[in-house]
Amino acid sequence: MNKRLVGVSTLVILLALLSFILEVCLYYFISEHVVAVLAATCLSVALTHYFLELSLDYDSCFLQAAFMTIASAAFSVVIYLMQPNEWISFDFWILILVLVNWFVPFVYCFIRDFSDRGPRFGGYIFFFHAMSAVFLSLYVLLIAKELFATPMLPPYPVMEFGAHNFIPFMATGNYLEGVISAGGSSTDMVVYIIQMIIFAIPFGFYAKVYTRELPFILRLLVYMGGPLIIELLQLATGFGRADIDDYAFAMIGILIGTGIYHLIYYISYETNKRDFLEDRTVAKSLLFHF
Repeated sequence: MNKRLVGVSTLVILLALLSFILEVCLYYFISEHVVAVLAATCLSVALTHYFLELSLDYDSCFLQAAFMTIASAAFSVVIYLMQPNEWISFDFWILILVLVNWFVPFVYCFIRDFSDRGPRFGGYIFFFHAMSAVFLSLYVLLIAKELFATPMLPPYPVMEFGAHNFIPFMATGNYLEGVISAGGSSTDMVVYIIQMIIFAIPFGFYAKVYTRELPFILRLLVYMGGPLIIELLQLATGFGRADIDDYAFAMIGILIGTGIYHLIYYISYETNKRDFLEDRTVAKSLLFHF
């Protein structure tokens, strides 16, 4: 390993560590946690840009982003396990902080690779898959927590066995109809629906990324089988609530996720005449695989 590579890696770890300490201090000392999130956004952009220009490859960007993401995720777990705590609270913003530390470098490097007209920077494909592995690891843990350990549940109670167990949106529709008729608020139900859809979007995107070479019928089985396995596990274990509506919401999220993939693919081809997941020297005809 050459001395320059060692020097760059050391600098990456040092600056990432200092940035993480700053984020923790901001989260701890400032009650408006959005400040820590905004600071993390600015730091991520600045560090990713600096390391990319310094090393001329995406490896150092991955090292920085992975360190910040894993460190902030570990910090959030520690804070969660400490609750209740009068000195520091666990809230929605700490999860956003983790997401920012992953998402901002991921998007910044994608934009740089997308706009790079020549092979100035190397290693983007490795960066994409390595960053995806980091995200998917945290995504699995989050799914386990939110759907099994401390499951999100719809605002209506468990219903007796009936048609609503098999007809999508019947239980949700009945609940919303009752709430609206009574003049109540449907906010809880709407928030729950949005959460369930958002949770499935990454699965749809990455299922498409990693099964795009498979025949359509096999990809369709993956899309439909993922949420089905979760619902069956909830039914079998008793953790969470197996619900046909949850499955339907997940399918909507998966559809959005695959749509995001196709949108990125289309823009990449129309702009650069290449697949965004292939080496920039490769060009091929535009083929849509739904």
